Amino acid sequence: MACVNEKGQLNPAGKKLLGSLAVESFTTQDISKNSGLPIFKVHSNLREMLNAELIIEENNQYKISEKGKQILEKNNLDK
Repeated sequence: MACVNEKGQLNPAGKKLLGSLAVESFTTQDISKNSGLPIFKVHSNLREMLNAELIIEENNQYKISEKGKQILEKNNLDK
């Protein structure tokens, strides 16, 4: 399942992960621990978000990109 659909809507796991990265950068393990999501789900969502340019990886830490901030803001407004 894609973390973002063709309409730019995040799935629940994608929204949770992207929201946590809006605050600060985290490692994969930290993201899993903080979100309560299994590491395999974190890895697959991060891979999709990197491919969609919603996040940036630097020094094994992930942070939200400008595009990711726009998608997250749009999803928060669409509640």
